[in-house]
Amino acid sequence: MTLEAELVEINSNALKGNPLGDPIERKILVFHPDRPVKDAPLLIELAGLNGTPKLNNRFSQVLKKLYSKNMLENSVIINPDFSTKYHVNQYINSPGAGNYEDFIIKEIIPFISEKYKTGNVGLFGKSSGGFGSYTLASNHPDIISGFANHFGDSGFEYVYIPDIPVAYRELYGTSVQNYLEEKSRKDDLKDEEIRALNIIGMSAFYSYDTENGKPELPFNMDTGMFREDIWKKWSEYDPVRNVEFRADNLKKLKAIYMDVGTKDEYSLFMGMRTLHDKMKTLGINHSYQEFNGGHFYNTPRYEESLPYLAKKLNE
Repeated sequence: MTLEAELVEINSNALKGNPLGDPIERKILVFHPDRPVKDAPLLIELAGLNGTPKLNNRFSQVLKKLYSKNMLENSVIINPDFSTKYHVNQYINSPGAGNYEDFIIKEIIPFISEKYKTGNVGLFGKSSGGFGSYTLASNHPDIISGFANHFGDSGFEYVYIPDIPVAYRELYGTSVQNYLEEKSRKDDLKDEEIRALNIIGMSAFYSYDTENGKPELPFNMDTGMFREDIWKKWSEYDPVRNVEFRADNLKKLKAIYMDVGTKDEYSLFMGMRTLHDKMKTLGINHSYQEFNGGHFYNTPRYEESLPYLAKKLNE
């Protein structure tokens, strides 16, 4: 059995009217066996940063390697386009960015499941994609059966607060809207621009104004002073702070895989270790690994997680 790939399109009702004007027509790169097997697992990648589906990249090379060794249980694996003008996506519903949770749960999963006759569903991703995999799986254990969280956002103080002074310097003297319009047109963003967009994007998902959907930043735009009231909203999404409330749902899952690099540049080893420790205490069955590496160029980590997910979801 060999691996095939095709590009399909989906027109999203969930993303209609999103405040960024991001497209509602999205491409999905689908990898599947040349002879599909009914009820095989469906595995969905949630990207860490903006990126459009590409046929020839490290991700596709990893999949080809795993398929050639019959390690994916005939899974259908998809790589949808989740890009936003913020260059980040946390995969939850937000009037500040769009209803991406509904897009995945109510549209992508039913569409692909029907088209390819798949079975149990798993999510996987790195960084923001790891966060989204954990969050959506723990929100919807009736629809999602497992996830792989590769160094996903957790321990928010260590991940985000270092970017706040950078965002303040970038935004001082301008508005969020003007900054976004300018940077969204650029193809090659500088590090400080990415970090500022990261804070704006996270604000759009975690702390939007409930009346108009505009991002509420975790600092004062004039002085840069940290805003505790906004940070409290962010903290509610932190896995290390909500895992206790999601424990019952997490225990319903067939597979949980987590890992992190011991040299992660965003100190995610602190958040992931804490999440792992809390899961152990709560009796949530999961696989946890640490590897000698940082935050970037870790697509080969899927060689560990995807066979684990596929096997567990096919049992």
